[in-house]
Amino acid sequence: MSIDAKPEEYDAVASRFYDNRSPKEVPYVPDPVNKPDHYRVGEVEAIAYIEQQLGSGVRDYLLGNLHKYLHRHRFKGNALEDLKKAQWYLNKLIMEEEQGG
Repeated sequence: MSIDAKPEEYDAVASRFYDNRSPKEVPYVPDPVNKPDHYRVGEVEAIAYIEQQLGSGVRDYLLGNLHKYLHRHRFKGNALEDLKKAQWYLNKLIMEEEQGG
């Protein structure tokens, strides 16, 4: 696109990077690993509440959940989802360690 492009040309490019639809128009896509619906009931996401309540103890909570998902991934019926959840808890634990030392 050239510097003297027409407004509709800019709009066409921008629409590839920005979603200007209202929230009602954006299709709902469940994400049971990163944003499980049952953890987002109310105004505060469960993990944020747990972090607030446990302080630095949240690392033990994260480590416990990491072990839980690794242990049961073969037995629950959806091994890949449980492994992804374990990975989520591992990534969160790594961020906690990086931020808190």
